[in-house]
Amino acid sequence: MRRMNWRGFLAGLAVCMGALCSAAPSMPPADADPAAGLADSAALRATVFGTPPQEMAPLPETVPLTEIDVALPWRLPVPDVFWFNRRLRAWFSAQPHAAPLAVVIAGTGSGGNSSNNATLRAVLYGAGYHVLTLPSPTFPGFIVAASHTGVAGDLWQDSQDLYAVIQVLRANLPREVKIDAIDIVGTSLGGAHAAVVKAIDAREHLLGIRRAVMINPPVSLIASIGRLDKLFAQSIGTDDRAVERLYQRLYAQLANAYRASAAVQLDANFLLGTAASVLKTDREFSAAIALVFRVALVNLFFAGDLYAHTGIVVDPAHPPRVGDDLEHYARDLRGKTFAQYFDGVFVPYYTKHRAGATKQSLVMQNRLDIIGDELRNDPDYYAMTNRDDLILDHEELAWLERTLGTRIAVYDHGGHLGNLGERRQVADLLSMLDGRWHGGSR
Repeated sequence: MRRMNWRGFLAGLAVCMGALCSAAPSMPPADADPAAGLADSAALRATVFGTPPQEMAPLPETVPLTEIDVALPWRLPVPDVFWFNRRLRAWFSAQPHAAPLAVVIAGTGSGGNSSNNATLRAVLYGAGYHVLTLPSPTFPGFIVAASHTGVAGDLWQDSQDLYAVIQVLRANLPREVKIDAIDIVGTSLGGAHAAVVKAIDAREHLLGIRRAVMINPPVSLIASIGRLDKLFAQSIGTDDRAVERLYQRLYAQLANAYRASAAVQLDANFLLGTAASVLKTDREFSAAIALVFRVALVNLFFAGDLYAHTGIVVDPAHPPRVGDDLEHYARDLRGKTFAQYFDGVFVPYYTKHRAGATKQSLVMQNRLDIIGDELRNDPDYYAMTNRDDLILDHEELAWLERTLGTRIAVYDHGGHLGNLGERRQVADLLSMLDGRWHGGSR
């Protein structure tokens, strides 16, 4: 049975696509590159299309899967409008024998059963791991059920929330499950979270995390998200009719794809994969990528504003209730950038609740530099990324290479997560988790 409200999903998409028509700045010159970061035309397409089927690593035909729903004792009071997210949802695949546990953390705005998590679940289960897949701390279900703040986006605080969640989930696994080691993996922002969770565990020693692998991580959360905002702005322009036509094409493709399969996963990969057949130009590919992020940002912004009582779009004295029409909130949020969330919600909340915090200190605290010593000196941290990743620039890629040395695989092509599941990427990932990978640029 589908738990996703398909009408709501498409309605939200419609509102965000409407933003493409109404919130756009002037179009850049025709010869300007609409991509951000290190991405070129091929990287945009890799990000959208993903790994071609013929290049995918062999995966098991079936993977056992159990949904785990837990109520967490530190959960904040749940706003009425989020009544359905009171319990955290995670997914577990158990081996029939003692095995290491691989914890997988989703990227920005994604749930624990996202397509990327499902790919990694199959890879890791096929390699002999128990697998526990978790949502991103920026996913609404996590914010409501598991966040200590309700204001997502802080690398250290969100990782602390994840660390607490993993302890509870481990304690709630079936008694017959035998775990002989714990490794942690994450994609995109989840990669940064995975590394910080391991660093927290090195201090608190409550889980005994052995190795961490970051897949396409950001170096600076603020800079990477700023690039995605830039990508949104540069790829939209002022031609409302052209963007509206693109929306209509995407809407039809999404509806047809949903009706065609009872097993379809409604997440970022579903949106991008379905859109791929109607995208033609770099501008359209850029718009689709930026749209996926903007949908996630709308959810993040709405929840943060509601919990922090900042009043950007939600009147703190009159919060929405069950059954209220939320469309006007979405319309207010659809054109807002992460910079506006950062300045209007995030900074006011953390400067009030974190001693000595300033806007600049919050920017610096949301970089992988906060665990730079651990990344340099602990041989059990690894990373994988691409030379054409749209969330990085040259300086950040160089920082990753300097910091991790031979413990990073840098592929020439793949965009952002566009080579996940590819044979070589999977072989390298498993070698890293085994502690036997030695390499560098690929």
